[in-house]
Amino acid sequence: MKNLFSIFTVMAISLTLVGCQDWLDVNTSPDNPTTVTCEVVLPTVLFYSVQDIYDFTEYATYLSQCLTTTGRSTTSAYAYKVGWGGFTEMNRHPQWRRYYFDLGINIQYMREDAERQNKRNYILIGRTLMLNALQLTTDLFGEMAVSEAYHGKSPKYDTQEEIYAYMDKEFQDLLALYDDPEWINCPTNGIINAQTDRMFEGDMGKWRALTKALYARFLLRRLPNWDNTPATCEAIIKAVDGALNDPAWAEPIYKFDGGSAEKNCQWGPSQPKMNLGWAQARDNQLGGAIPSRFFASILGFYPKRVGYSAQITKDIDIIVSAYALDPRADRMMEPRADGSGAKALRSLRNNIGMDVEEGFGKDYKATYFPDLYCTTTTPAHINPYTRDDGIIVFITEEELLFIKAEAQWWAGNKMEAYQTTLQAVERSMQRYSVRGNIGENEDVIIDYFKKMRLPSDNFTLAELMQQKYVAMYLQPEQWNDVRRYNYSSSNNGIQYDGVYVYDVARVHNGKTNTLTDKHFTESFSLTRPYNIYQPHWKTPKDEAVAFPLSANAWLNRISADPETEEKYNRVELERFGAYKNPNWLRKRMIWQLPLNPGGAITNYGEGDWNDWN
Repeated sequence: MKNLFSIFTVMAISLTLVGCQDWLDVNTSPDNPTTVTCEVVLPTVLFYSVQDIYDFTEYATYLSQCLTTTGRSTTSAYAYKVGWGGFTEMNRHPQWRRYYFDLGINIQYMREDAERQNKRNYILIGRTLMLNALQLTTDLFGEMAVSEAYHGKSPKYDTQEEIYAYMDKEFQDLLALYDDPEWINCPTNGIINAQTDRMFEGDMGKWRALTKALYARFLLRRLPNWDNTPATCEAIIKAVDGALNDPAWAEPIYKFDGGSAEKNCQWGPSQPKMNLGWAQARDNQLGGAIPSRFFASILGFYPKRVGYSAQITKDIDIIVSAYALDPRADRMMEPRADGSGAKALRSLRNNIGMDVEEGFGKDYKATYFPDLYCTTTTPAHINPYTRDDGIIVFITEEELLFIKAEAQWWAGNKMEAYQTTLQAVERSMQRYSVRGNIGENEDVIIDYFKKMRLPSDNFTLAELMQQKYVAMYLQPEQWNDVRRYNYSSSNNGIQYDGVYVYDVARVHNGKTNTLTDKHFTESFSLTRPYNIYQPHWKTPKDEAVAFPLSANAWLNRISADPETEEKYNRVELERFGAYKNPNWLRKRMIWQLPLNPGGAITNYGEGDWNDWN
């Protein structure tokens, strides 16, 4: 890693309430330091934090196999979209530099200025943002430099155990300080307004509640493998309740105004590319992305728009029509017509290729698949994320409810978990304005959806986690959840609590456009991309078992940024066995390993879990 003190760039981006932007570029060295005020830096680090969330989500949406592409190439500048083969050749991962440079350096300078002036509110906000970034970063890369991050060109990497111990202590310290009147009411605290903090306008109660919420997400890493005990489940439930019941709780939403590159949401149809001084930033590619067959199966895409009878009263029957079992589906994406004019939601198996997918010919077009921006539908059907004036959320209320539901499940309180899951799904539906048009009779659609996806008499862990998968669309936690459950499916033989977590049951068979229960006879299992890069993902050891079923042949992490680490920190990469080793990407995170005696895994699948060399 380069000496990170050699370059310090602040871009004070006045995106919020004014119609202009100010750019401040400060080049400094250890021999000629420049003082930058915390008031100037905070808007920048908050924006970088939002960009960081986007960067992680952009990878996660494809790595969780939620979206795919029309092709089946095994190499691309966007390696995470293809066959898992190009990560060791990618020159730059934006998340690495975002953490160490854009956030790490700027937050350090903000804290130094705040400490000089005893502006404790700025210190707390900076520490919260840095802790959030660290959680995201270590969950993508694993081992990384934390304790010695800014000590020379080649700092020592910390293990995941050490990083998590540090984060736990930092959360505890922060939460204590947020409750300390001497910090919150310090007379020298700086004034923070809407221009400085466009999310909370300096309301420290809201920052406290956000920190509680992030702590709940942090604790969730202990489930279902690492520390799956009643005490852990109780701590997670307590953390969620502490956040949502905090009188100052407000969703941490960063709202974009739209209208220009720096004011447009990164997920919007203008596809802003926020390089922010580094060439590795990427614009969203939703214009060419396609829902995966796995995601479509959970949402319950119908082969064509279907109608079914529903009794409103004992005297009145109506015909309700829908594009999918899940009423959120046509809010997340807009159905489009094919060459014959038939309008539907369509999907592809991950990177199988449009020309070889069953039912699609060589003359099929990408424009027949859903519009993921929802650009022409009615206001009630517009995805709140995929707009130029859209939002990026640090952590949603529905995510917190799902965190609680999962802890309740593993604590043995399965009926409570079911009720909390219902709450979480309702909150997710509210976000997508389901029930926004009474004339659509959406309560009838919702009732049928709940019957098929959330049955109270036989609710399973698979249904809980699959509903969270839907709610985490365009959120970084989607891939984290899939990895926490080790891609559990009949395609790798891994089970939790006796079920394949990512096997979707009750999928419509497509043989009719009239809905009855007897047509929900198909199932679909999460599998690896069809364009798997075999030189990295099919080894002689895998030949000993059924390769598609190998529990070891799944992507679990990303390699550290080659641009800095292979040049300046090769010794550390070699110490962990990560230097130019594609098998390093198979190594499970500490929270994927069944460390808790007894554990939650009921079937491990084929292969040695610790054999990745």
